[in-house]
Amino acid sequence: MEFPEYKKNIVVLGGGFAGLHAARRLGRSIKKLGLRSKYTVILVDRSPHHVFTPLLYEVATTGEGSTNTKALSALVAYPLKTLLERSGVEFRLDEVLSLDLTARHIHLKNGKLSFEFLVIALGGETNYYQIPGLETHALPLKTLEDSLAIRERLAPRVGPAKGLTRVVIGGAGSTGVELAGEIREWSCERPHANTCNVHVTLIEAGSSILGGLDLRVQKRATKRLKQLGVQVLTEERIARVDVHEIYLESGEKIPYDVFIWTGGVRATSLTNGMPVKRETKGRIEIRDAMECIPESADLRVTGNIYAAGDIACLCDPITGAPSPWMARPAIIGARVAAKNILERIKFAEGMSREVKIHTYQVPDYPYIVPLGGKYAVTKIGPFVISGFLAWIFKGIVELHYLISIMPVSRAFTIWLKGFFLFIKNDRMG
Repeated sequence: MEFPEYKKNIVVLGGGFAGLHAARRLGRSIKKLGLRSKYTVILVDRSPHHVFTPLLYEVATTGEGSTNTKALSALVAYPLKTLLERSGVEFRLDEVLSLDLTARHIHLKNGKLSFEFLVIALGGETNYYQIPGLETHALPLKTLEDSLAIRERLAPRVGPAKGLTRVVIGGAGSTGVELAGEIREWSCERPHANTCNVHVTLIEAGSSILGGLDLRVQKRATKRLKQLGVQVLTEERIARVDVHEIYLESGEKIPYDVFIWTGGVRATSLTNGMPVKRETKGRIEIRDAMECIPESADLRVTGNIYAAGDIACLCDPITGAPSPWMARPAIIGARVAAKNILERIKFAEGMSREVKIHTYQVPDYPYIVPLGGKYAVTKIGPFVISGFLAWIFKGIVELHYLISIMPVSRAFTIWLKGFFLFIKNDRMG
C-alpha cells in the first residue's frame, strides 16, 4: 500500500520534544504562508502520545494508593492528535521500518511515504554497552511503560512493615540522580531512621555524578544525596549482572532486589546503514543549520534532510563537546531546522529573493535537577540555586512547557493535577 500523494510532503519523524516542536512550527507557518495547497506537513510516530519525559521519575515513585495507572499516565502522556489540532499538521500513527534517503522514501509498517523535506527526530534508545546480563536483569527508564514497570516493582516494597529492599541504580546522570533522591525520599518517612526499609545505591563509572554539569551543581547534588542516605559509588564500572548481584570491574559484588539502569543512551538503530556521518553512539552528525552531513561528497543524498533531538549530534565549535541529551537543546534545534526548511520553501515559491540560513547557537543552558522532596538544584546563567526556591522554579518551567504545546486552560489543569499528586511524595527540604 502507498499513500496517495498530490502535494509535496514535509515529513517529521518522531513525536518527542524535537519532532513535536518542528512539526507545529512548520504546520502553522505553511498555513500562514497560504501554501497548504502545495505542501503537507506530516508527523509520524509509532506512539499516539507525546511523553513529558522529565516527569517519568515522578511516575515511577508514586504510591499504589495515590491513583490508577490511566490517570497517572494522563499527567505525562498527551495525545499527539490533540496537540496537533489546528496546527496544520497531519498525524500518522505508524512505525518507521527504514529510510531510503537516496530515493527519498520512508518505509513504514503500513506503507511508503515520499518526502520533499525531512526532519529526523526519532530520539534514542537505552544503551546496555553489551554488558553481560544487564539488559536481561535491569529495568530501564526511557519510556512511560518503563516508569510504570518500576513503580509496579517498587510500590509493594515500600513501607516500614516491609522487609529490606536493596535498590541499585546504574548511571548517575540527571535521570539516575533524580530517581535515587526521589526513591529514598518517597520510601523513607525519616531518611535517617532505622525504620526505613529501602537502601539505595547509585553506581557511576565517571569520577563524579552529573558529569558535564557545573561543578557547583555536582557538589550540591552529592551532598544532598548523602543527606538522604543514598550510597554513591563513583569510578566503578559494571562488569556483569546476574539475577541477584552486580559484579563490578573492581571485584566488588553489589547485591540487589531492584536494579534500574539509567547509564546509557544511543541513537535508534534506524540510523544504521544511512548514508550520513554518525558519531560513536550512532547519532547523526549535523551542521549548525541542522542539516545531515553525507558520508560522501554526494550532496544530493542529504539535501533538505535535517536531524534534531537525541538522534542528532552537533559538536560545540569551541569545546568540541557533543550536544547534550536534553530537552531544551532538542527544542532549539528543531526550531532551527524548521526555520531553514521554511526559508527554502519561501525561496522556491518566489516569496523571498534569497535563502537566509539560520544556525544553532550553543547557549548556556539553564537546567534543573530535582533531588527528592521539595528540593532541587538549578543553574541559570552564572547562578546556582538550590533548595525550595529551585523546586518552585522547576514547577514553573514544567507549566511553561505545557502552555507551549496545548491551550492554557488544559495545560494548567494537567499541571495542577500533577502538582497535587506528586507533592504527596514530597516533604519540605
